[in-house]
Amino acid sequence: MTVNGVIFDIDGTLVDTNPAHVEAWRRAFKQLEFDVPAERIVVEIGKGGDKLVPSVLGEDVEVRHGEALRTAQKQEFLAIARQERFRVFPGAREIIRELRERGIRTALATSSDEKHLEATLASAGVDLHRLADVIVTKSEADASKPSPDLVVAAVEQLGRPPVQCAMVGDTIYDGQACLGAGVAFLGVLSGGSTEEAVLRAGARAVWQDVAHLLDELDRALELAS
Repeated sequence: MTVNGVIFDIDGTLVDTNPAHVEAWRRAFKQLEFDVPAERIVVEIGKGGDKLVPSVLGEDVEVRHGEALRTAQKQEFLAIARQERFRVFPGAREIIRELRERGIRTALATSSDEKHLEATLASAGVDLHRLADVIVTKSEADASKPSPDLVVAAVEQLGRPPVQCAMVGDTIYDGQACLGAGVAFLGVLSGGSTEEAVLRAGARAVWQDVAHLLDELDRALELAS
């Protein structure tokens, strides 16, 4: 069946923000006197904060400090976004425009809230609102990735059946969410995941970044069909 809806993750897929998220979490943990090394956090990026905290520090810490940690992380990320200019990955704008020219609807799906998203786009100097047809944030999903809720919400807003949709993402949690939503997963390595991990998470194929995927767009859409 032909793909006529494509969903994009943002962090690590379209914009190079994963290192900033890692650093924001490291600072947030430090604020509450938890010394968590960056390498322990890296493997959790792509999850919602409600799942990241218990995964890193356990359910007891989540109950006692989860909300405070997420608040601190948000503040730290916003501070980093004000201080730095996030890089838009090559091909990010172009691939969305190309899909639009082909008559394929596009959605952006992020586990971040609206404030995080706006800070990301402002730092990157890109207005993805004007490029994509649909933008879905954590407020529109009952559960964060790797639960499929975010992807399901994007599919519903695209107005396409899941079997006609694909998602481009950079983490295993994108792949797990796609599996639960019945959507094809196309993997990119720009967020730092390994090819082996992304393929194990269900990717039909893996590309270095969205520019590489754009170069092979016909093949990618065929694999997702």
